[in-house]
Amino acid sequence: MGAVVKKKYSGIFRDGGAGKNARQRYRDRRKKLMDEVGHLIVLTGVPYGPGGETIWSYAYSPTYQEPAVMYLTGVNQNQALLLLDPHSRQSDEILFVPQKDPVKEFWDGVRFGAGSPKSIQETKRVTGLRDVRDIADFDKVFQERFSRQRNKKVGAFWLEGIRNGKKTRITGDHNWSFRKRLSGLLRKRNAPRGALVNIMKTHFDLRLPLDSYDAANALKANEITGRSFKATLRHFHHFKNEAQTKSFIEGNMLMHSPYGLSYPSIIASGPNAAVLHYMKDDDDIGRDELMLMDFGVRWMTMHADITRTVPASGKFNPMQKVLYEIVLKAQLEVESAAKAGETINKLNEICWDCVNHGLKHEFKAAGGICKLKYKNKPHGVSHLMGEQEHDGDPFRNYADALMQPGWMISNEPGLYGEFRWKYKGKVYDQEIGIRIEDNLLITDKSCRNLSKSIPKTVAEIERWMASGKRDKTPNPVALAGGL
Repeated sequence: MGAVVKKKYSGIFRDGGAGKNARQRYRDRRKKLMDEVGHLIVLTGVPYGPGGETIWSYAYSPTYQEPAVMYLTGVNQNQALLLLDPHSRQSDEILFVPQKDPVKEFWDGVRFGAGSPKSIQETKRVTGLRDVRDIADFDKVFQERFSRQRNKKVGAFWLEGIRNGKKTRITGDHNWSFRKRLSGLLRKRNAPRGALVNIMKTHFDLRLPLDSYDAANALKANEITGRSFKATLRHFHHFKNEAQTKSFIEGNMLMHSPYGLSYPSIIASGPNAAVLHYMKDDDDIGRDELMLMDFGVRWMTMHADITRTVPASGKFNPMQKVLYEIVLKAQLEVESAAKAGETINKLNEICWDCVNHGLKHEFKAAGGICKLKYKNKPHGVSHLMGEQEHDGDPFRNYADALMQPGWMISNEPGLYGEFRWKYKGKVYDQEIGIRIEDNLLITDKSCRNLSKSIPKTVAEIERWMASGKRDKTPNPVALAGGL
């Protein structure tokens, strides 16, 4: 029976690889948050499931919970609310869910639900949450709990930060809608001004350093992603267009993880690679072009976020190789500098100084001409990763903070523009986008490259691309009946 129960609830409860320790792991996280905040806390999960916001656009993702709620509960189900009350001895944590609905479960699968002692007991058993109630009772319970608080404050979670010197908030998501709902309930209780406070920073301070389970899951995500990339390189000579390439690498990743992609892949050939978030993915591949691939898969709730740039012909031409190795050198410089106590902004300085130095002394000094798509730098070299593929505050105010052991960051220098070079009597003239991205786990004195096994040097990429031709790999497009 144990295996059956595990399979039954695996879609709506993510144990994070902790197995029998998962419930205590989530309980410890909730307890730490309550200890840090010291007063009543309420958080909302997503109000709708995949495709539920726009009925005509069914965008499925097997992991869709609000990351703050996922981090604290492992519950991957819409319409869930979490109340934490550090001053309650008998009921310091309550999960609110809709009533159990067998008809809905017949259509959509099992859900945690209230409405009967049996279903409540089962929800408690699986999640480890000590109190489970009907979501219809939330307003009443929340107001009663607030009235009993000596400290008339309520902690909630919404996204805000500083952009261009001004305080800015994300006001179009479920967290902001829930904030407005809480404000209305507090007014009914004549709450003092400023009673509702944002716990975003406290929550991120606890959430961003990965624990040992998270680090293992992130490594597994990178390993699956890397194997899929190697398979793509071996079959690359069969692909005629971006769509075929994208379908192959995404299908390969999804064959090895039930948790979904980290994000929609960017598969951009030739000039398309100079568009940072190119999404059209349907152009034919020119054999003298470079192909930029930005891709990754989840394992549990952790992500891989990898970018590689490869020659469609299987071999870099002289200009492509020089430019590629300028970007690679910058990436290695960033990896060498990444450690606890350093800042992401400092990594930015190291990265773009290295890229610009390489352009000047290794390309332009050899007669190369370039027209870049940007001034000084095209984008940041790093973002935080964790429960979200881009984690931490969305305004990247963390870029000035000292990095902590356990933080996971991207390392993704790039180069985008029009390049021309005459080499040994031959003129190379191309619009090119190059990006190389790894995932780094910050440690006290250095960092751990979770993407280390994924080919990225010129020699490694060319060798993997040549291996498929030598081994005469079967054409996956033909086998699938594709065009």
